[in-house]
Amino acid sequence: MVLVTVAPLAVLSTRQSDQVSWIGRPGAGALTGFAGTAVVALVCTAICRNRTSRVLRGVRLPALTLGLLVLPALLLLLVSLVTPLYVDRYVLYGQSGTALLTGAALDRLTRARRTRAAALACAGAAVVGLLPVTVQLRTPQSRVDDVGAIARAVAEAGAPGDGVLYLPARCRVWSLPDPGSLSGLRDLALDRAPAASHTLYGTEVAAPVVRARMLTAARIVAVSDPAGQPLDAAPGEIVKRRVLATYFEKCGTRRVQGARVTVYALPGTC
Repeated sequence: MVLVTVAPLAVLSTRQSDQVSWIGRPGAGALTGFAGTAVVALVCTAICRNRTSRVLRGVRLPALTLGLLVLPALLLLLVSLVTPLYVDRYVLYGQSGTALLTGAALDRLTRARRTRAAALACAGAAVVGLLPVTVQLRTPQSRVDDVGAIARAVAEAGAPGDGVLYLPARCRVWSLPDPGSLSGLRDLALDRAPAASHTLYGTEVAAPVVRARMLTAARIVAVSDPAGQPLDAAPGEIVKRRVLATYFEKCGTRRVQGARVTVYALPGTC
């Protein structure tokens, strides 16, 4: 019944798959974070293994919390072997399982007179272990990209009259919060802006028009994903890459959090 009910939503959602096309494959940090959390959860489960309390009829606390913590993240990690979909904040709700398990384990240790010191030590270790993560989550480095840094890099790389190109088109979203960073630059592929087209990234002209516009520019500032991300196979994106490789030379690249800003120029004019 659940599958039948959710099936129309799943089919409709496939039309919005481009919304997550920016996600790359999980790195070592994501895998290490998941493994570390899973180990903590298993240790807490071992401490609570004889606990008889149930949170739902017939369901013990460790079984419920382990499923909440491990299964969503593990499923996304496995799917990401085929199609990258894992982002830690997408499964952040699973950390409620960590909180419940940790609390249950500390309660178990505290109630046992001989292990009260161990309970206090575990509580202190949890605070020390979580503090760096808590601080890091409040910094720009915790995000996939730093939109402010990207906008500044584009403004510094470009000069009046230069063209700007987004590879792929969804990278245009990085410039939307600070339109001033594009002052004097020409968006070579843009057809209709996001507001005018009622889209998130705006719409772009056809591939032949993109090619013609690019060939009128002496310098182009290209804003693209970090190295290693899958290349978009849309005709317009293929033309962008082909024209840059054939008619321009790379003058330099600046790497910022989550993006690359590369300046291209006609041969001999860098």
